[in-house]
Order: sequence, then C-alpha cells, then structure tokens
Amino acid sequence: MRTLLLIGLLCSIGGTVRAQARVPARAGTAAMDCRACHTSATPTKNSPALAACPRLKITGYHAVDEAPPTLTLGRDGATYGAVIFAHRAHAHMAETGKGCNGCHHYDQARPIQKCKNCHAVSRQREDLGKPDLKAAMHRQCLDCHREWNPAGSCATCHVKAGSAAAKGAVAPVAGASVAGAPVAGASAAGAPVAAPRKATVVAPQRVVYETGAKEGKTVTFFHADHTGRFALACAACHQNESCRGCHDRKLLSGDRTVLARQTAKGLTDEQAHVRCAACHAKDECSTCHKGMSTKTIGFDHGRRTGFALNRFHAPLTCKQCHTAPGAFGRINASCESCHKGWQAKFAHARTGLTLDEQHKDVECAGCHEDKTFRDRPVCGSCHTDKTWPAQKPGTAAGRPAVKR
Repeated sequence: MRTLLLIGLLCSIGGTVRAQARVPARAGTAAMDCRACHTSATPTKNSPALAACPRLKITGYHAVDEAPPTLTLGRDGATYGAVIFAHRAHAHMAETGKGCNGCHHYDQARPIQKCKNCHAVSRQREDLGKPDLKAAMHRQCLDCHREWNPAGSCATCHVKAGSAAAKGAVAPVAGASVAGAPVAGASAAGAPVAAPRKATVVAPQRVVYETGAKEGKTVTFFHADHTGRFALACAACHQNESCRGCHDRKLLSGDRTVLARQTAKGLTDEQAHVRCAACHAKDECSTCHKGMSTKTIGFDHGRRTGFALNRFHAPLTCKQCHTAPGAFGRINASCESCHKGWQAKFAHARTGLTLDEQHKDVECAGCHEDKTFRDRPVCGSCHTDKTWPAQKPGTAAGRPAVKR
C-alpha cells in the first residue's frame, strides 16, 4: 500500500512540474508567424525586413518637402515640457539610413497614422511586447542620439517645466542647427529655436583615402565638388549609415578641410568601388588612384573636357547644362543648343565691348570664326591693317553683374 501511495505522489509531483514548465502565451498577443510581417525568418533591429502591411490602405507617398517642418512630441509633465522635433530636417537625411520607416515603421506613406494609434498612452497595457507611447518615442531618439552624444541629458531635447521656454517663448528644437537659427519652414515670429546641444556638421573639402591598391594607393575624393558643383544629394553616396558617421563630436573636432581615411580591409574590387561606379565605371584607374594626395582643385572643366567655363557658366551646377539622367556626358557645345535664338537678342555690351557702327550688324561668325567664342576674334578676313586686341571694333562698356 505504501508503495502505491509513493508512486501516486511522484506522478502527481511530476505532473505539477510539467505544468509549471509550460509558459502561457503572452496576454493580448495573437499567435502569428513572424513572416506575416517580416520578409526574413530572422529579422533584426538594424535589418527588420518589413513586409508591406495589409492593414494600411496606402494612397501615395509624399515628397519630403511636404512634411511639416516641426512636430510637438509628448506633453508637458511635472518636470519637463514637450519636445519640438525638427521633423523635416530629419526626413531630408532619412535616405542615408533606414528611410522614413526608421521611425514610421509600416506607416511611411499616406495616410500617416498617429503614434498613439499603435502605442498605448498608458504604461498599463495588455501587450507588454510593444512599448508604450513614451517609451517608443524615447527609444527612437535615444538609439541614434546616444551614439554621437553620449553626454546628452533630458534637457538636451526637453525644456524644464515652468521655464520661459516651456511657456512658449522659445523651445529647443531637437535636431536643428546649433547657431540658434529658426527651423526651416517655421514662422519667424515665435519660431522654435535650437538649444546648443548638437555639433554642427561641417562638410569637408576633400577626403583622402589610403587604399590597399598595388599601384596608386592614394585616392583624393573632392567632396565639395560632388555636393556643390555636381549637386549630388548625401544619399547618392551615403546609404545605410548611422547619424554618428557625420554627427560624432569626436569626428567634428579640429580642421575638417581635409579628412584622412583608411579604406576597409577585405573588400572585393566591386565592393570598394560601388559608390563611385555609377558615374566612373568607364574611367581609368589612374583617374582617381595616385601616388600621393592631390592638393589642387577638383574638377577642371577646361582641362577634362576642352571647354573652359567662362564667368557666365562657371557659377552654374553641372545639372543645369547636363540635363540627361545618369552620369554627366559630353553635350553640344554650341550656344544655340541651350540658348535658342540668342543672336537676335544678344547685346554685345554684356561682353564689356559696345560695337561701333561698322560692326554692330556684322554676323557673329564674321569675327568669331571658331563659332565657339573661346578663341580670339579674327580681323584679317576683312581688315589687313587691324588686329585684336590692338584695334577693337568699339568702345569699352561696363560689364553687368553675373546672375547666379
């Protein structure tokens, strides 16, 4: 009898242990396969692999410039006030990182949902696997800002409750410039102004890379040319990068005119040139790879193309003349190709010379035989006793200012 009772007791204890080992499903969370929302079986924080959300009826994507310049996040509390967030400034740089869905998740297209539609306002919520509204907002901001500004505090973004700023005089704008300028797009009167908490990014003129190439180990990248003259957006080269790449305070110290960089090791030729290949795939290696740093100016239009830019063309960006998509290529250099019917309305005084009565009705090609207006005018076709510039066909005129 004692043996039977002992066996029964052991069975009872075993059943209890097994029952305790079972973890009940999390309350408020429906059982579903991860692939219902993710295209990968192993999504991560940096690569969430989000699939299109079937709950949203997308009516179209909006341009970044349509985004509101600022947003008020949160509400006034006992210690701190709300945050004026420089939304448009962040949106412009989103393409260099995770895109709009870095913050908006599924909801990067119209209609834009409010955060509280998915994240509970109260800390007391059914689904503990999803952060509440306050936690979600702080997590989004801190993940990036702690990377490049580890010394940041609550006051970096929030104003103190009861202060003049909290009462509407001036509120710090999270993500605006440190100079205290109004956020782009905000009204001048009472516009939120930046608090001095973020280092201003100064773009370098040149970046000198030391590569692992057998010949021509040094590559000088003319950053100012690509962003200014070539008018490339940051996202044209910078992809899947964190804010720290540009905003890290350690990287912003000292002279940033010329930056020295080592290329990553273990890269294939294709990986090492992927950023440049879209425009430079047909260029010779020696175009970029040199034995030493290139200290001269970047792109010299006259030397590289044979067409030296005059004072009217030099201030223009490349895209204003090279309108075809893709890499910049050779175009028709004749004036007529861009300036249709220009001769009928051209005032020669713009060149600094007002033509005299004998020359004002002469065809342009009569003096400018090259028809490109880059060579010196020719007088010998009509005059055997006159040469340029000893005898000019007119009088000097003041040059008008170049419109930029």
